[in-house]
Amino acid sequence: MEPVVMAGATTLTSDGFSQAMLKAGLDQISQLTEENYLIWKDKMSSLLKELTFLLISKIDSVTHNNIVTADNQESAKSLWKAIKDRFASSQASNRARIFNEFLYIKFREDAVDAFITDIKVSIKKLVDVGIDLPQDILAYLILFKFPDNLQILKQQIMHSDKDLSVEFVCNHLNQFNNKNKVEIKEPSTSSNQATLYSNKNKNIGRSENQDAGNKKEKRCTKGYHNPKQDANHKEDSCWHLHPEIALMWWREAQEKWESTQKTNYFMSLVTLWVENGDNKSKIILDSGSSSHVFNDHRFFKELNLGNLDVIRTGKKDANLPIRGHGKVRLQWGNMVITLDGCLYVPDIVVNLISPGLLDVKGCLVKAD
Repeated sequence: MEPVVMAGATTLTSDGFSQAMLKAGLDQISQLTEENYLIWKDKMSSLLKELTFLLISKIDSVTHNNIVTADNQESAKSLWKAIKDRFASSQASNRARIFNEFLYIKFREDAVDAFITDIKVSIKKLVDVGIDLPQDILAYLILFKFPDNLQILKQQIMHSDKDLSVEFVCNHLNQFNNKNKVEIKEPSTSSNQATLYSNKNKNIGRSENQDAGNKKEKRCTKGYHNPKQDANHKEDSCWHLHPEIALMWWREAQEKWESTQKTNYFMSLVTLWVENGDNKSKIILDSGSSSHVFNDHRFFKELNLGNLDVIRTGKKDANLPIRGHGKVRLQWGNMVITLDGCLYVPDIVVNLISPGLLDVKGCLVKAD
């Protein structure tokens, strides 16, 4: 280990010495005139050699193997050209590499700040290699990276009367991220009642006045424009009121969404506290879940244990093993519900009920 440390220290000392020598040599070289060319050339050649050594000392081993060759290792100008060709070449192959890096940047809700930084750095690289796309095109490319659960945010951005740009999209993402951070910090309230929200109002059992009042709080929906949703979102440009002016991808997405929805398909995450203050007992009605999942064997009326499979969370080394399956029986007051085919996953933080599976069974849940 000692030789490695010594070598590292020697390298740092050598870099500092080279920089000091370079600066001192530059200060001593006089301005080129008609009379001093020969002396000036010798001093400048020596200085350029020092610059070459300095450039090489600032290149890591992997990049060194891709850039430094026998032909350019003694020429600062050739080295500089090789560096530019590697990182900012306008050749088709390099432009394709830089553009692919931008295309394959993935959005992660738990790393929004990093996503914004990666986007801006990647766009700077695009400009450096001569790919200067219009701001609205770049904004569209960023928006298409949004996951399905951010479609409302995407629509809000695209419905705005302001010019679409990268900065505009990033500002909305920052607001979304900051809001999420605040919501995570706020203490949650517990309730002993299950509140179930359906995306249809005809089964809610409320009066028309209450229904109209609640409608004002919602975002724009088919045939309804909410002026309070966004000050920049005008009625004339609302795609829900005027689908004929909407972009084709939005209309296709709406048609696909409407074809798969039914009256009793729940759009919200709905929380039920079975025991106050006990996170492991929280049950979430999750429209994104394809299975009923429970973390405690006491929920099960029938349970077959075994190592079945894993639930993939999307994060590295964060898969949740499935330890069994069976039948769950839940009761609230006089209301009883039995769920078949439930998964037993002890490591999951909350319990999930899939509205899709309820829908398949013909189960219609109403909120009183």
